[in-house]
Amino acid sequence: MAYLEPETSPLKTAISLYSTDNRYTDDIHYEGGCPIGSGLLSWSSCMFAMNALPPPPRLFGKKLDWFQVWLQRLEKSSKSFMSSWTNNQLPSPFWKQGSIDENYDKVAIPILAIGGLEDGYTTAAERMARKLNSSSKVIIGPWVHNWPDVSVTGPRIEFLDLCLNWFSYHLKGVHIEEENKCTSWPRLQLFVRNSFKPEDILCSEDGEVGEIGRFVAFDDWEERGRKVADSCKFLSAENCLPVGNEMVKVFYLTRNAENLNKMSAHEPPCEPCCKPIQLLNHPLQGANSGLWLKIDWGFSGDQTASISNSVSFCSDPLDISLIMIGVSNFVAKLSASCWKRVYLSVRISDIHPDGFASLVTRCQYDLNYLQPLRSDKDSRTFSLPLRFVSHCFLPGHKICLSISPNNFPLMWPSLVPSDLFIHPSDCKFIYQTESMEYLSNNTVTFPLPRPLLSIPYRTTTPNSNSYLVTHIGDRVKFVFQEDSGLEHLPHTMNLKHFELSHESYECDNEITTVVAKIHQEHVVVFDSLEFTDTCEKEVGVRIRTHQVLSGDADSYTLEEKLVVSWSECGEEIFSRRWKDVILRQDHHMWS
Repeated sequence: MAYLEPETSPLKTAISLYSTDNRYTDDIHYEGGCPIGSGLLSWSSCMFAMNALPPPPRLFGKKLDWFQVWLQRLEKSSKSFMSSWTNNQLPSPFWKQGSIDENYDKVAIPILAIGGLEDGYTTAAERMARKLNSSSKVIIGPWVHNWPDVSVTGPRIEFLDLCLNWFSYHLKGVHIEEENKCTSWPRLQLFVRNSFKPEDILCSEDGEVGEIGRFVAFDDWEERGRKVADSCKFLSAENCLPVGNEMVKVFYLTRNAENLNKMSAHEPPCEPCCKPIQLLNHPLQGANSGLWLKIDWGFSGDQTASISNSVSFCSDPLDISLIMIGVSNFVAKLSASCWKRVYLSVRISDIHPDGFASLVTRCQYDLNYLQPLRSDKDSRTFSLPLRFVSHCFLPGHKICLSISPNNFPLMWPSLVPSDLFIHPSDCKFIYQTESMEYLSNNTVTFPLPRPLLSIPYRTTTPNSNSYLVTHIGDRVKFVFQEDSGLEHLPHTMNLKHFELSHESYECDNEITTVVAKIHQEHVVVFDSLEFTDTCEKEVGVRIRTHQVLSGDADSYTLEEKLVVSWSECGEEIFSRRWKDVILRQDHHMWS
């Protein structure tokens, strides 16, 4: 509303959580011009099942009226969103709708934007901190895609009072906390997280989490962003740092006397020290990248297999803490036998003294999305921005940069064969940093959450989730499975709900064939006492969806099935199949 109708909208303010300013570059469908394999299909499948659920019975007096409205909706709009998303593979008006970064100036009202370090939309939240109007504020915490007071990752904060503070002033002009006026908040309040393993960031049952970082205030984030962007542009073309900007540092790629790939903060030697290295596909390069959208599980795991099966460069153990915060760029010189649809994945990991490697940040790109490429064999230099990062590498830890043409299943593969080489001597990793002194002097604290209202709720069967990688012969399968358990909400139509999701992504060793299969099942049972034309006490429905995505270098094949039935007797209410063959679209390439 604030963007589409800035002159006429009655909206005075808004609080936006885990949202994006660009639906093409920073949403669950595409990233860097590449399809997000396990995000695109997973979210489509989730919405496929939810869109088939019936309307609330309380809106209807008769069960027959309720059923006819539901059936009409199934007939008209039950197809999933997947075909629409895969038919719009390039930036287009389809994605511009709802993307405020087309013109930030149109958002004139104050916005409070919330982001999470374990959420998929963190980069967009940081961009809002740089581009929204001066009355807006941004908080980026350690959270998943869930409310900051209940996130499974912590520390949690008291979020409802935060909202009350913001709305009280911007809607009523009243500060409810004179000592904590929302107009005096820093532009950006950011959680800077220390080196961690996945279990370190999870809250205990009582909401507690260890000392894994701190919130830091940045009141000049817009100016910082401009300085860093200028330095990154300079460094992309030169081999030296601009004078007077201590917020930007560089690692160079090299090879030591033992012939090991290294990252070094020292200036590169005058003579090239590394020959070009071929970037090869391996099915385990993306095995532990985690889910794109995390709500209560699906965190990235140990990156050791990814590092060892990619072209990787590691620093020596750090003598002192190193802070990586904000934007970072990998400047890479590459050559290829064919530039058509060349994909590249870059990942930064934190290697602990015991060998465990945590994923810190990453990016994935179709290189033709970054710049149009010639079809001959010339080499080109690219600047690849990585996702927003806020991380403190502790002493004794190593920083590792890994490069590969594959990150399946998080990145759906190109499937266009090409011999791709990286030229390490002409590469550098540029990152934004800050001093420990600044962090110590600008630490901020938030109140802990108050006890939430107690709502009658119980899970009558246990919930579970799992992730499994199997490697049999020349096939590798990645399986995500989630079982919500049977949830019972007595206060909401005596609602009982069960959800099961099974996602399978399969490829061969060379990543030349891929297939994804997702099955979802939803069972919903609710009181039907409000219906006047039935004596049934309960009505139960079962929604089952099945999607298969496959294809080759030229096209996608999408097969979908929806079956709706009564859960008590199993009688089928509605069933439909769809099959689409969708041509793959390429970003512009010179002939």
